[in-house]
Amino acid sequence: MSEQRPGDSTRVLLRSFGVMVTTYEERMAQLLEQAGRGDLAPEEALQLASSALALSARLTRRLREMTEHVLATEAQYLSELQERLAQRFPSVRVEPEE
Repeated sequence: MSEQRPGDSTRVLLRSFGVMVTTYEERMAQLLEQAGRGDLAPEEALQLASSALALSARLTRRLREMTEHVLATEAQYLSELQERLAQRFPSVRVEPEE
């Protein structure tokens, strides 16, 4: 079994997120096209709006997951860097700004 390299999980998440964004764009384009029909009934308009909201909610959830992953990765690496530098140069203390 191969060893996982740094960034592998990020690549998978980004690829998956990219697919989701393009799927969102395609589906929203379809909904916009349907909304432009002259014979659109009120019930159909409500269904289109409901579909758009559901798509946007899923996209927002995935964006939040991506953002949380990126921020957690950043915090992990910066913490590790701070620890290593503190071990190497104990007299120099660099505290992160808040």
